[in-house]
Amino acid sequence: MVLFGFLIVALSLYQIQVVPQQSGQAEFEHFEDVQNDLVELRTAISAAGQSERPQFVDVKLGTSYQTRVFAINPPDPAGTLRTSDAYNITIRDDSGTTVNVSTRFIEYRPRYNEIESGSTWYDNSVLYVDEADSNRPAVIVEEQNILVDNDTLRLTAVQNEFSASGTRKVAVELYPTTDATDLSNLSGGLDVRIPTRLGSDDGYWNESIQNGSVTYQGMDDTAYPNSSGVSALVLRVDSPDNISVNSVGIQSEPSSEDAVKANVGPENGGGNAGGGNDGGNGGGGGSGKDVKDVAAESAAAGGSGKLEFNLNNTGSTDAIATAIVVNNSTNGIVVRDGDPVFGVKGGGGLDLVTEKIEIGSNKYDFDNDLTIRANSEVSLEFDAFKDPDVSQGSAKVNMNNETVFVTIYFDDGSQATYEITT
Repeated sequence: MVLFGFLIVALSLYQIQVVPQQSGQAEFEHFEDVQNDLVELRTAISAAGQSERPQFVDVKLGTSYQTRVFAINPPDPAGTLRTSDAYNITIRDDSGTTVNVSTRFIEYRPRYNEIESGSTWYDNSVLYVDEADSNRPAVIVEEQNILVDNDTLRLTAVQNEFSASGTRKVAVELYPTTDATDLSNLSGGLDVRIPTRLGSDDGYWNESIQNGSVTYQGMDDTAYPNSSGVSALVLRVDSPDNISVNSVGIQSEPSSEDAVKANVGPENGGGNAGGGNDGGNGGGGGSGKDVKDVAAESAAAGGSGKLEFNLNNTGSTDAIATAIVVNNSTNGIVVRDGDPVFGVKGGGGLDLVTEKIEIGSNKYDFDNDLTIRANSEVSLEFDAFKDPDVSQGSAKVNMNNETVFVTIYFDDGSQATYEITT
């Protein structure tokens, strides 16, 4: 009887002390993982607009606790990813001509049982954690990138309503607009008002914008009287040549009534990789910087799961690639473990990635930087795409008549998304 009493006390202490600690650790690990997912989402929004190529990102909304036999877990912590109400970006030139572009914020709100965490917001390229009901300023996860070298204002309007809740992994699809108005009717200097949740009290925008062709004019915290917590960032832009605006839709293209596209992407962006074994010219856009005139063309594919393509640097300076994301594949699910999984084709080729590549939003840093010399090309090869759910026979998938989207990252901070069609 005494032994039974000790057992009850031990189990009680375990339930009170150990279970919450382990649950909190699981929640913290998920918090770190979902922050990485949201960073990838931020990058994909910019890439979809600037490259005019669809982007695909997975976000793990919640997590689960370890299975227990003698103790009880709280409900698995879920999360919600949703867009906010729509607000207008307003652009007015000196003649009074005005263009309004609808945009939305994106909020991820976790519902943890043990740790306290506010919502994470995407707000005009800024990613930050906002602790609800606190007087502390927002914790910045990723800084703004709407202003390039104090010379060009690049705005990506997020459109379409979206909401998903639970513990599952949700696929977020981002589509650029193909049918939109532009800003060609604007001339002279421009007054630009951008909705933001980072108001005067946060002091973020006045510190992050250094005046140049784009000048910080202040914050208007009363610009959206029907929306608590939303202010207008007021900027002065020297001319239409100093602003780039485009619209990205979640899960579908933006409505043509709300979408805008003007001065989109770098000068050398655009194009598909295609043409099967004969190859075809292709290209991709960056996230605010030129991508060193690097284009992609498909080279070969086959039933064994292999996929080959070329990166062609037509510029006058070397390009150094440092990482890759395989955003989407209409057939293969993973690139298998091998040596290498992805690398430079040919004898003595350079191994770039030697771990399994999962299709989605995971970014894989190269084991060795890849230098693409000026006015030259490199041939690259995925070892084998496969479907891990195949239990009998070969899991390798036929990559003929296949479309794969990959994002290549460069050492200067730029990136390009390429569509490889075989």
